[in-house]
Amino acid sequence: MSARWLTRLQTLLSLFLVLACLGALALLLSTVLIAFVGNANGIGVPLRVFDMPIAGMAAPDAVIESATADVTVRHQGPAPLVGLLYLLLWAPGVVTTLLALFTVVRALGRARSGDRALFSAVTAAHLRRLGWILIIGSLATGLLGMVAEPILASMLLDKSHPFYPPPGEVLAGVVTGVAMLAVSEIVRRGLVLLEEVEATI
Repeated sequence: MSARWLTRLQTLLSLFLVLACLGALALLLSTVLIAFVGNANGIGVPLRVFDMPIAGMAAPDAVIESATADVTVRHQGPAPLVGLLYLLLWAPGVVTTLLALFTVVRALGRARSGDRALFSAVTAAHLRRLGWILIIGSLATGLLGMVAEPILASMLLDKSHPFYPPPGEVLAGVVTGVAMLAVSEIVRRGLVLLEEVEATI
């Protein structure tokens, strides 16, 4: 990949990083409003509702066994506990995304200086750091979400469940993190082989 395309990719990801930071600030502001001001402006908490009514939705020769819906619930008036639980619901995933984007942007900035810089110990370190960020961040997102969402649902919904499975993005983040660790190890071992070859020349 030429330096020009790496520069464009870094610019694009840097823009995504800035937009993600602005989105994180907006979520933080909405959380503060939920906790201390109230929901007069329509700010709500997204929750999942299981076992939705499905009568009359299926075709004559089909059967719907279950249905799940995403709803946004507004708690009237200030609710500090709701704000705290909502923070636990979104903050780990957002922080993980920001750290991952920042790590990729830094790695691309170094890789623009040449192929040897792309295939280096620093790049392997960036990949290893990215892998651990994705693994730890995804696990934290899933675990905190499994704690916060049932409590929020019991507070804001008439009918809730004691267990809410983590979304599929959590597993995808862990798998991607493991893949990054594997790639970093491949780069590290390749560097060792390259140094041995160069030492014999």
